[in-house]
Amino acid sequence: SHTGVVITMGGVVIYISSRKQKCIAKSPTEAELVGSTDNLGLVDLFHEFISFLFGQSIPLPIIYQDSTSVISLVARGGGITRTKHMRARVNLGKECFDERRALVEYCNTKMMRADGASKVLEGKEYEQVANFVQGINPAWTTGGR
Repeated sequence: SHTGVVITMGGVVIYISSRKQKCIAKSPTEAELVGSTDNLGLVDLFHEFISFLFGQSIPLPIIYQDSTSVISLVARGGGITRTKHMRARVNLGKECFDERRALVEYCNTKMMRADGASKVLEGKEYEQVANFVQGINPAWTTGGR
């Protein structure tokens, strides 16, 4: 699987990447969990760096997720994970959100900005992502914010 990451600040893209995941997932939920937890450190790092640049505390980063199963796993914990390393990832995500280092919110798959970095898009979807990354259409929003 591939993971796409887009970090924005004030609606402007400041970081974008596409990476092959480090481990094999047995289900779409596991793949989404791996993608989310692989990038928690990066989100922490960017938040710390931007806070340092501004010299003040800034709002918590929001991690948008289009899998309600993953949101449930990292927000409430529990669930049935098949392997020890997946349980460790669930606990890592839960710890991050319990400690309020980031927030997780649901985002409809059609509005997921990072999809342009993780899979092939065509037509209107491609144009929306390309325009957003270039700053042409900043009004295209994710989630409810």
